[in-house]
Amino acid sequence: MLSIDAVEEVCESRQTTLVIHPAIRRAIKGYEESFYVGLRCFLAGESDGLYFLPLEGAGYVRLIFSKRTSSGGHNLLRIDPLTKEGLTRIKASLG
Repeated sequence: MLSIDAVEEVCESRQTTLVIHPAIRRAIKGYEESFYVGLRCFLAGESDGLYFLPLEGAGYVRLIFSKRTSSGGHNLLRIDPLTKEGLTRIKASLG
């Protein structure tokens, strides 16, 4: 089974830093495989970068993958909720 470590390895192989909130990282547990596939498709230009993260008893939150460059010139891959309420819902689902 894949883990978030596999996602980080993909990013490292592309000399990219993964930027993800700790709550999102925890919420992904159990969904790493589909998350990994979604991320790989995004990095290959085969998807729009939208990922539907299931939440325990609370539906899902849409996450968006985005590529950016830091002010220091480093490649970043950000994982963010699509809406403002997304992170709040993720935190609430974690208890």
